[in-house]
Amino acid sequence: PRLHLDALWPGVTDIAWVSLLMYLLVFDLVDYGIHRAQHRWQWWWQLHALHHAQTQMTMWSDSRNHLLDDLIRSAVIALVAHAIGVAPAQFVAIVAFTQLSENLQHANLRLDFGRIGERLWVSPRFHRVHHSIDTGERNYGVLLPWWDMLFGTANFHSHYDPTGVRDAAGQGRDYGRTFWSQQWRGLLRLAGRA
Repeated sequence: PRLHLDALWPGVTDIAWVSLLMYLLVFDLVDYGIHRAQHRWQWWWQLHALHHAQTQMTMWSDSRNHLLDDLIRSAVIALVAHAIGVAPAQFVAIVAFTQLSENLQHANLRLDFGRIGERLWVSPRFHRVHHSIDTGERNYGVLLPWWDMLFGTANFHSHYDPTGVRDAAGQGRDYGRTFWSQQWRGLLRLAGRA
């Protein structure tokens, strides 16, 4: 037996777009928690740091991850989807929509959504703060900045600071240049050998 969120309020939550928005909200909160854990739990950071080591933001920066990091995150998301009864077609739509938004957020654009819009949806400027070397322990939200505002991790400053990881920039730590070297270096960091 599973909880079916779209059956909680008959007549309202069984409307496709209402249940889709409700699932987006739940997944975004879960993603916020995952993202904070990726930064707080040292073992997980050793994998997630690869994503942050890139000093030039691009639309493809969101896809530069350690495979094990992606596997852990995807497993958590899939378990939550199963637990709350997300239909397979809705799950695909949610994942596709989230991925498109995250690709835009990682683009090297000096783009914000204005004073109000910045508080409604994560913009490239808001997310760049998260990737910045000096103020990166902020702005964990994936789609919505609401969780950052609620949990006190939001930073709405308008600077476009350099991005990357401090130990790569200052200490010359090697995060790998090719896909496989990046994966190997991540496993070495995880094992405490790099």
